[in-house]
Amino acid sequence: MTPEELQEYFEQNPPPKEVQWKEWAKITDTKKFIANSLICIRQSNNYNKCPDYWHLVEFYQDIQNGKI
Repeated sequence: MTPEELQEYFEQNPPPKEVQWKEWAKITDTKKFIANSLICIRQSNNYNKCPDYWHLVEFYQDIQNGKI
């Protein structure tokens, strides 16, 4: 999944504003989390090596799998 596909997905399917994503990770503003992650991804030379990309992919997968 490309960063553009992730952005499109989250624009069309916004998650709740606040989620307890992991036991150790509570997101209080998912819109900002997604926007900031996409900024960092765009600034990286290779998005496949960008930790923000992999966090966003994992967040997407957890939503798809009903974990969020």
